[in-house]
Amino acid sequence: MIAMAVGTAPCDQASITMLGPGRTVETVASSDGRITKADMLQYEEDEGPCLDAVWTNGVFEVPDLAADARWPRWTARAADLGIGGLLAVHLYTDTALGALNLYSERPRVYDDTDLEAARIVAAHASVVLAYTRKTQDLWRAIDTRNLIGQAQGMLMAQYKLTPDTAFAVLRRYSQATNVRLAELAEELTSTGQLPELDVLRARSDGSPHSD
Repeated sequence: MIAMAVGTAPCDQASITMLGPGRTVETVASSDGRITKADMLQYEEDEGPCLDAVWTNGVFEVPDLAADARWPRWTARAADLGIGGLLAVHLYTDTALGALNLYSERPRVYDDTDLEAARIVAAHASVVLAYTRKTQDLWRAIDTRNLIGQAQGMLMAQYKLTPDTAFAVLRRYSQATNVRLAELAEELTSTGQLPELDVLRARSDGSPHSD
C-alpha cells in the first residue's frame, strides 16, 4: 500500500497512521525512517495534519510546511527532517481507521488532480486496513477462546469439574480479582496456577471445596 501511494499519489514519501484502542495512534507503515520520525513528532507534540486527519473526515493540505502556522511546534521540528509539503487524508470505512500521510520533500502546490489521486489511494488503503483489522480481531478472538478452553481443561483435570463449572470458576475468579478472563487464562496456562484460587473460586454446585 505504501509503494502504491509513493508510485501514484502526489508525494515523495508516505506513511499510514492507524487509530488504535483508547484513541491511541501509531505509524503502522512508512516508506522512510524520516517519515516515521515526522509522524512520531506529531504524536509527541499532540498536533499536526496527520492527527487532524485521523479525527476529521477530510484532506489537510500543507503546500509549504515552513510557511504554515497551524501546527507551530510540529512544523518547526518537521522542517529539520527535510519535509517541504504534505497531504494528510482521513481513512475510514464504517468507522475511523486513521490517516494516509503523503509527504513531499519540497513545497508543492496541490491541484484538483492531486487531491483526487490522494483520495483514491486513501480509499484503497481504507479497505485494506479495515480487512486487516477485521482479520486480526477474528484471529485474536479465536486465540482467546482457545486459551480459555485450555484453562477450563486444566481446572477440569485438577478439580474434577464439568466444563460449565470450570468456566464458572474462571468467571467468578475474574469478577473477584477484576482481571479479564483472557488474562486469567493466559496466566493459568503459562504457570499452571492462579493465586488464591482455592479461596476465590466459585461455590456453585459441583465446584471444588476447600477442606
